[in-house]
Amino acid sequence: MNILLADDHVLFRDALQQFISALKPDWILSQVSNFNEAFDLLKGNPEKFDLVLLDFRMPGMNNLNGLKALVQNFPDQKISIISGVIEEETVHEALSIGACSYFPKTLNGKTLVKAIEIVLDGERFVPLKNYGSQIMPSYYDDDNTRPNNDKQMKKQQSKILDALTPREQDVIQYLAQGLSNKEIANALHLQVATIKLHVSGICKKIGADNRTKAAILAHKYDLVAKIQTLKA
Repeated sequence: MNILLADDHVLFRDALQQFISALKPDWILSQVSNFNEAFDLLKGNPEKFDLVLLDFRMPGMNNLNGLKALVQNFPDQKISIISGVIEEETVHEALSIGACSYFPKTLNGKTLVKAIEIVLDGERFVPLKNYGSQIMPSYYDDDNTRPNNDKQMKKQQSKILDALTPREQDVIQYLAQGLSNKEIANALHLQVATIKLHVSGICKKIGADNRTKAAILAHKYDLVAKIQTLKA
């Protein structure tokens, strides 16, 4: 299977590549960092990709106008939106334009790969459950990606959160969404240098070698949903 991932977050692209390499080594993941690169690549290879994953907020997308352009120019191409924030209205609009699915970035890695596989098999993947709240931070747990039992998972989850300061908890939520240091700094109204220090501290405290592994651990132990519950 040939998949094109268009996303400006290097961390997210690297993380997805790691999961695909481990779980689906026969899949080929091509990567670009903005909409224009994706459009040009599709124009030169109109039948190359089995699925295109478009980041909702990357440069050039202009909300869902980028999706409209791809659907109009490549009507036979299977296209899915991928986003860190899921709003019911946006999901419905994307599907009505022609997206075959809508993937939340808050899915853990193994579940995201499974969701992609479902779409490649011709099914639709939609993150809305019961169409209740507008923004939902976490979806479709996959026990196979977690520790052996809930007790062990909660113990490790608590251990990690106890080690992190409130600000580090804020930062790791954005790390899990694949945001860059600059984007996190803008979101939290801090300096980039300060975010770098927080990321370094997070990695040391949770035993992660780098930002990508820190994000993977955040998904593995469902830290984003837990932090949001604690702050609610």
